[in-house]
Amino acid sequence: MNTKKQILVLEDLGIPMVNFEEIITKSGLTFDFVQDDSDSANIEGIITVKTNVDQQLIEKYPNLKFIAVAFTGYDCVDLNICNQKNISVFNVPAYSTNSVAELAVGLAISLLREIPKATNIVQTGKWDLKPGFELSDKKIGILGTGEIGITTAKYFKTFGCEIIGWSRSERDEFKKYGTYTNDLIEFFSSVDIVSIHLPLNEITKGMVAHKELSSMKSNAYIINVARGPIINKNDLYTILKEENIAGAAIDVFDQEPLEASSPFLQLSNILLTPHIAYKTVEALNRRAQITLVNIVHFVNGKPINVVS
Repeated sequence: MNTKKQILVLEDLGIPMVNFEEIITKSGLTFDFVQDDSDSANIEGIITVKTNVDQQLIEKYPNLKFIAVAFTGYDCVDLNICNQKNISVFNVPAYSTNSVAELAVGLAISLLREIPKATNIVQTGKWDLKPGFELSDKKIGILGTGEIGITTAKYFKTFGCEIIGWSRSERDEFKKYGTYTNDLIEFFSSVDIVSIHLPLNEITKGMVAHKELSSMKSNAYIINVARGPIINKNDLYTILKEENIAGAAIDVFDQEPLEASSPFLQLSNILLTPHIAYKTVEALNRRAQITLVNIVHFVNGKPINVVS
């Protein structure tokens, strides 16, 4: 029987296996990286991306010492049971910062210039499209001013936008690019584009609902590249269907993949992308590298990026 310590990899990390093996070799880790748990007693670590690691799964591995989440969020892990069992949990908080921020800006321009509709017009043998709008001088609301929110603010600022932020805690770094308001309704009602960059937790789930959406200007847009459940999807659908705002760009959903019966698919004023904000070659390679670095630091007794 194999008695070598093992790390169970629950999900493909999105990079070629040869790249992952090269990163493992460079890390110097002596674990076997496995994709099945036949030797459950030898599993000391788990690598997951978004696959749930709940109490039932955790209790299958009596010698489990750590869970490495190869993702910014870590809501897929039962932190309570990990704390009870003294299992360390760490994540990769900043691997996709540039990728997410770039997509947020790209979606804003796509909404203002109706780029998907323009493509369709040309492909169907037509030519005319009504004038769009410049991003320059627009007032951008950054909802959540962590690293991604700050970077997104910086990118929008280079286009000549005015930046306003809302967050439960203020960051001096963000103030280089914009100002804060602590009034959420004022935030939604005063901006031309809302870009969401909050983590998903008990406080933020459903935080953006009818009250917030209905306070937006009729020519305003909302972009979500954070987590689907932050926006109440029923309220968003109603607001868009009644054309109370100009439109939305949504990259994340309550259920992924988006179900074929989703009413969002029937709307003409929404831009939908399949959770690609983080998904660039550079970001995925960076994510794998940082995940392995996290494990190395844990093994050496100097854990970093710890969330539990």
